[in-house]
Amino acid sequence: MGKQRRKFETGFKQQIVQEVESRVLSVSAASRKHQISASVIDRWRQQARQGGLETAPSVREKCLERENRELKERLAELYLENDHLKKIGDWLHRHKNGTTSVITAESLARLPKGSKS
Repeated sequence: MGKQRRKFETGFKQQIVQEVESRVLSVSAASRKHQISASVIDRWRQQARQGGLETAPSVREKCLERENRELKERLAELYLENDHLKKIGDWLHRHKNGTTSVITAESLARLPKGSKS
């Protein structure tokens, strides 16, 4: 069986590259310290120069972004629905007040006598 390949997190790679680029460690010292081949560190440095070591969003971040987008869409729908219901309520209130009159004994007593309707 061959040697099993190790996988390193992007953050770890960026840390190693930063240590080497800022001259905190030399490539050989970093390779000894972290038990990584110097050629691997050189490849990471090259990738960093070309922008290949950028961190991509994790699966959890993607899921949260999707959920956030869906919640914002639902919130917008609810705002519109709420606004529509308020307008309908205002219209019903105006319509009801303008067309209905309740006749009670008290309101009949206030009417002038002898008026014919």
